[in-house]
Amino acid sequence: MPEISHSQTDMYLRLIDEHSPLIYKVCYMYSEDSEHLKDLYQEVLANLWQGLDGYMNRAKPSTWIYRVAINTCITYFRRHGKHSDVARIDEAMLGIVDENHEHAEQLRQMYEMIAQLGKLDRAIIMLWLDEHSYDEISDVTGLSRNNVASRLYRIKQRLMKLNDE
Repeated sequence: MPEISHSQTDMYLRLIDEHSPLIYKVCYMYSEDSEHLKDLYQEVLANLWQGLDGYMNRAKPSTWIYRVAINTCITYFRRHGKHSDVARIDEAMLGIVDENHEHAEQLRQMYEMIAQLGKLDRAIIMLWLDEHSYDEISDVTGLSRNNVASRLYRIKQRLMKLNDE
């Protein structure tokens, strides 16, 4: 096993510190409850650590972290047989929003609607909401840029329909 350098450890800790809200958000969208959320989060951290050597600044850190987090969550479901079409909204979600109750309620409703999407569509809309370009979303998901654009259009239409219901 290769020896871990001090600079790799520092880089890993900086990446986790800077991007923990992003990791948390991805795990939240694929979790069933707060315990499952913690398991997914730890699994993502472990996979980021294992993949650090292969990363070596080949992509934007957030793009690489999204890719690892999404792939980890989807693989976790396949491996452990976890299935949840709609993620449960609980007090854990409120921990990432501000104290504004109205804002927290709107955010809760948005996440409920997003949780009704398929796994890949959840990833696409989360990336878009975080202001990633179509090219970046394409890099994370492995879809073509045009496919990302058309799927994003359909996702937005579906979310608007869900909002009207």
